[in-house]
Amino acid sequence: MSFGMVELITLLMGISGFSVGTNPNAPTPQAALEYAMPDADVVAYADIGAMVPGNYKVLTNLANQPQIKASPELAKAVRKMVAEIEGPRGLVKGMTGIDLATDVSDVTASLKIVPKREPDFVVAVHGKFTAATIDKVAKLASKQTIKVGANVWFDAGDGNAIGLKNGVMLAGSTQLVKDRMADTWKAPAFTAGTNLGTASDALGAKPVFALVVGLSQTARTAALADIKGQNFLTDMIKRHKVWSFTVHKDGIGWTWTDSNKTGLDSMAQICDGAIDILRAAQIAPRGMAKIALGALDSYKGTNKQIDDLVRRKADIMKIVDMNTGDGQFKAQVDKDPKTLKLSVRLTGKTLSEVVPAGGLLPLGGFAYLFMLRESGPKMESSMPPPTPLPAPAKKQGTAPKRP
Repeated sequence: MSFGMVELITLLMGISGFSVGTNPNAPTPQAALEYAMPDADVVAYADIGAMVPGNYKVLTNLANQPQIKASPELAKAVRKMVAEIEGPRGLVKGMTGIDLATDVSDVTASLKIVPKREPDFVVAVHGKFTAATIDKVAKLASKQTIKVGANVWFDAGDGNAIGLKNGVMLAGSTQLVKDRMADTWKAPAFTAGTNLGTASDALGAKPVFALVVGLSQTARTAALADIKGQNFLTDMIKRHKVWSFTVHKDGIGWTWTDSNKTGLDSMAQICDGAIDILRAAQIAPRGMAKIALGALDSYKGTNKQIDDLVRRKADIMKIVDMNTGDGQFKAQVDKDPKTLKLSVRLTGKTLSEVVPAGGLLPLGGFAYLFMLRESGPKMESSMPPPTPLPAPAKKQGTAPKRP
């Protein structure tokens, strides 16, 4: 495919509609953690409803945008990209009845590290699921379902199982899924300072993503066994009690609970440095973009692509502005020497005002189309083709050597 800078800029402008929205069906912390492992080493949560449906709609309508339709090559590339996503989506929906773009609300996973074998885990998924969904999945796996009252599950083999409990799809280690199918199952307690207590606090702030880690002594020993020598990482593994990281539509946050005051002071200093870097990461790209765009005029007429960039300078700067901030986001840092807990929350108008990685989605589209371009016919080069070297003259009376 042959498209240039103008088409790529058009694409970046077109996908500026990607964003983190709000999930009206986001669960409460109690609902999200209802089937979590009480002694989990790791808890992870993702609000699919806040990220996928809206962005998927923007993606599928991308080819219909007038500025993209105006470029046949770009429109073709976008349609191919959408088709490669729509194909698996339609296949899964036809086989299981699950629409991955609209039927999944949120996912919560909990995991416990076990020495010398695969970790125990359980995943709870809220969405539009029925017993018929489990029946279809079991049929695909050639397995028989087991009824437990109004609930249903099946052994998927290899130590794993899948089931439906009160409309929540569960998947994970067989015994864990089986235990949760019973009417006697009770939701775990969310004790303050524990992994689930920290996870409950984190989910109460309505993040779109959350990760909580609090390693048991068994997990610590296993982790340290894979690391040689004494360093910052081993010190963190030994010292920490529990830490969390969250992503919100308007920023990020994290907490750290240490086992001694010296460690807490060290982490507070590290956090201050991380905040400074995030502020600089917002300002530096803007400064570099302004310098580069300001210098472009000096190269007018030397290259067609540069001339295209000069004509679209305003659009390029708009893309930079949409995906970066001025570094003036709010930073709330609380250090509690009594509980040895550090809490950080960084807030802007949007996520990209705090983390410039908010621009990774447009860059992902850029990279995808670049790969399409590379996989298709090569663009014509302005460089002349290399002149072939003359074949060496053969010596008279000398037989050619065998290769």
